[in-house]
Amino acid sequence: MKRVNFRVFKTFALIIAIALGAVACSKDSVAEIPGATTIECKGGDNPTLSFNAGDSWQLSSNAKWCTFVTSAGNMQEMAGNAGLHTVTLNISDEGNGNSWSTATITMKMNGQSAVIATVKRHPKELYMKLSDIAENPLNPQVFSIGYVDYAPTYIEANFRYAATEIPEWIEVKQRFTDDDGNITDEVMGSITGIPGERSWVMMRIVNDGYRERYPITADSGHVIKFSDEQGTVEYEFPIVFAGMGSDDLTFIGPSEINYGWEVSLSGKEFRQYNEDSKSFTKFGGSLQFDITSLNDEFDILYIEQKVDRGISSYNIIGTTAYDKTDESKSWMHFDKETMTLTIDEGTSTRYGLVMALPRGAYNRIRAKIEENIFDVDGASGIDLPIISDDYQKYVIIELTQHDFAEKGTYEGMYIYHSLTTLEIPASTYTDAAVMAEYGVEEAYTCPFVNSVAGKKPGIVIDPRTENWTTSMSEEGMATAEVYHMGEKLKISEDEYYLGENKDENMALYLWGPKAGWKGENVYILFNVDGQTKKLLVVTPPAK
Repeated sequence: MKRVNFRVFKTFALIIAIALGAVACSKDSVAEIPGATTIECKGGDNPTLSFNAGDSWQLSSNAKWCTFVTSAGNMQEMAGNAGLHTVTLNISDEGNGNSWSTATITMKMNGQSAVIATVKRHPKELYMKLSDIAENPLNPQVFSIGYVDYAPTYIEANFRYAATEIPEWIEVKQRFTDDDGNITDEVMGSITGIPGERSWVMMRIVNDGYRERYPITADSGHVIKFSDEQGTVEYEFPIVFAGMGSDDLTFIGPSEINYGWEVSLSGKEFRQYNEDSKSFTKFGGSLQFDITSLNDEFDILYIEQKVDRGISSYNIIGTTAYDKTDESKSWMHFDKETMTLTIDEGTSTRYGLVMALPRGAYNRIRAKIEENIFDVDGASGIDLPIISDDYQKYVIIELTQHDFAEKGTYEGMYIYHSLTTLEIPASTYTDAAVMAEYGVEEAYTCPFVNSVAGKKPGIVIDPRTENWTTSMSEEGMATAEVYHMGEKLKISEDEYYLGENKDENMALYLWGPKAGWKGENVYILFNVDGQTKKLLVVTPPAK
């Protein structure tokens, strides 16, 4: 009789029991349907769909144009067992129009059903079109780019797209609207869009002082290219640019400031005072400029400022213009070829400015230049001509030509119009008899200001005399004597008084003789500690 080994039998029975338990456990667990995905394709494509099924499965498509490639042919349904699978789809052109088509692929497994893929078929004829902000189609289909302002364009397509080529000299903004209706404009490195939704893009040229000068036409070869997500469809649109505006002009000068320039009487040295360093920056006998205008077309005006008795006026003394070039009366010269400014040699102080007008602005005003570029400033109580705000931006330099010889603190006299604060130069007085009569060795003369309706203008005089100061005046050590027709005038608001000028220096305010000038001079003595230091002879007003 064969002996049975119960120990082995028990062990084998235990293994069988565990195995059966494991099987029972897996039967209780239900395999989940794979997650959903999206497939974009075109008619004629054979995209694939991969998934991992935990049990037997069945797939079905709800569209006739989307079928499964099987050994039995293209089918609307197919089935398989658990495991990793990749199925191939057949996408036909059946029913394909000018809009997107959508199909869903549904999986059934273990009594469950769910969509595991959404198939989006491109329209049979893809389109991409441009329109203006009024939604009118652009003809021709081109992107216009702006100069300073952005030029807007609407883009619409029936496929998902992105720009694949944008010139680096174009700055792009794209407008976005969030769910709350808030609008933001963002600077973009590309342009993107989704099917059926218009994208508002804005473009302008990146200025470099050169490229903005010249227009770009549709046949210049500059384009913006777009592609679909698969890179199989490409669109391109020409770029057009009208150039900077005919009224626009920019310039770069020797410094960032175009006013406060000084020129020596010889014309061989320019300089500009630096407030930070409290010193002059010196240049040679010419100044270099870089002027940017449409098609390099601009015209030069030379304008001289005259100051007579503290009242300013302007005169156009020359032009370098395409229609009437004339520099014969100008002491300022601008070479448009080399972009350099030079100044003729002078003998006395003179003031000037140079204006560069873009051709469009010049043509608009050339018949009546003075009437257009000058305005009136009445802030001082006197109507004074000034360059109007619209044309101030075209002034490339304001300058004064004068003697660079340094004067001492107490040399000469500083005199200005009480209303306009413009300087009235004092010249040396040489009548020896008068100087002897008043006992002075240093004397000057200047004209008195003309009358102004409804105002009483005068002159403000700083004799630039040592110790003739406010503190010395308060101690009775700094005084003045004013004579007219042999009579000594009295300190009063009608004739003269002592105070401080706009630079907070001790000054004498002269309003003139109360009885009138009667064709006679006024003589002013400036005294310090009982000694007459300087004499000023003021001649009567011209009117």
